[in-house]
Amino acid sequence: MIDLDTKEFYDEFWPKHVPIYEKTKAYMLETITERQVGRALDAGCGHGICSVVLSELADTVTAVDLSTDSLATAREQAARFGRGNISFHHQDLQTLAPEFRAFDLVWCWGVAMMAPDPMKVMHNLMRATAPGGTVYLGLYLKTWLSPVHQGVRHFCRRFMNTPRRKKLVLDFFAGLTNLVCRLRGQEINRRDDNVSIQAQVDDWYYPPYKTFYSIEEILDLFRRNGFEASCIQDRLGRMKSATIFVVRAVKQAQA
Repeated sequence: MIDLDTKEFYDEFWPKHVPIYEKTKAYMLETITERQVGRALDAGCGHGICSVVLSELADTVTAVDLSTDSLATAREQAARFGRGNISFHHQDLQTLAPEFRAFDLVWCWGVAMMAPDPMKVMHNLMRATAPGGTVYLGLYLKTWLSPVHQGVRHFCRRFMNTPRRKKLVLDFFAGLTNLVCRLRGQEINRRDDNVSIQAQVDDWYYPPYKTFYSIEEILDLFRRNGFEASCIQDRLGRMKSATIFVVRAVKQAQA
């Protein structure tokens, strides 16, 4: 069963907003400890740039996503960079097929919390990891501003979701971001790998689902399921209402 609402959103989003390869690679190499693995899983590959980077570290990469248009974009990126060791599969991470297992490295950055049932996704990622394998999981951090973020998101999706109104929202937040950054003497609030502030705002406020978590509850989840887990990055976002933390979890070998 495919989550059609999320599929529809990312069918439109990722083909138009492919991140910058060099910046994405630099971030991933700073984050991933391993430099050579056998099998890697890009869980929610979206645009495919992360799959390309993983293919430079792994013998083989399995890339899965529920968005067929995103998968088409990801295949284009693999061809663009000449990476022949990536296989692409149409899968919802909530119902990931049992044959997707025994991966030495699982990468799931900013994906699990966008599902209707993120816990199903996380349990499937744990199941898919080989003993001794590592999961890198990026999730939105729960703060006192998270309800504000959710309120804005629900308002935008319900009342500002026609093409014209959506453009007004994206341009408004982009202009506000530019103004605030100039007044504070800061750099523009845009992720290094992203193509525009508008794209970032779209991904903040318009996905159909989004769940926030505390670092402690995710660490506890992994530890209760046989992983040694630690938070390796606690605040990646520049906005307190939409910042990501990253957990690295190693599956303990069975006795």
